[in-house]
Amino acid sequence: MSNPAALSVLKSNPVFRGLPDRLLLEVAALCQNRRYRRGETVFAEGTSGSRLYGVIAGRMLISTTSAEGRSLHLNVAWPGEVVGEIAFLDGGKRTATGKAASPLACFEIERTVFFQLLDRRPQLTIHLLQLVCSRVREMTRSAADSAFLSIPQRLATRMRDLAQPHDGPGTAEVRISQGELAEFLGISRQVVNGYLRAWQRAGRVELARGKILIKDASL
Repeated sequence: MSNPAALSVLKSNPVFRGLPDRLLLEVAALCQNRRYRRGETVFAEGTSGSRLYGVIAGRMLISTTSAEGRSLHLNVAWPGEVVGEIAFLDGGKRTATGKAASPLACFEIERTVFFQLLDRRPQLTIHLLQLVCSRVREMTRSAADSAFLSIPQRLATRMRDLAQPHDGPGTAEVRISQGELAEFLGISRQVVNGYLRAWQRAGRVELARGKILIKDASL
């Protein structure tokens, strides 16, 4: 069955776009599209990883919670990104929670049917290894940033990671709130706001409700 939306995500994703068209069509045929309201949970930490997800429209917020109930944001998945691969591949428990940070459309692939395809098309394996390796690199860099960078350096790095292209030349936009940004770094919103206000006075950023415009590419 044709699934143009899922196929478009697979073709744009850096991991899957190298696959032959015939194989991409086979993967897309396994995809079931779903929509989620803002704030709705897509998958929960500690549950079985029985599905792989691809973002078609909107954004998905990935976060984890400590034993004391403290929340830490790990990533934001934008259209074209694939998430949930770790538990999906090893069949273990989810290591994080995915929630719709806006009205969200995504595709979902059931683990059982995907592994049946994997048996028939072993060339998929190398692409899945690339996906896992990219996540390991991200986690390694994040751990190094936490250990070696100052708070303003970590804030600037995270903002660059989350930034999306903007209409103005040489500018980019971070489309999350200051509170959400603070949860990425495990610090208070007040600390984040203090640095952002200082950068705004210096003309490096522009603050608006629910978003931050980066005006200085060297931030």
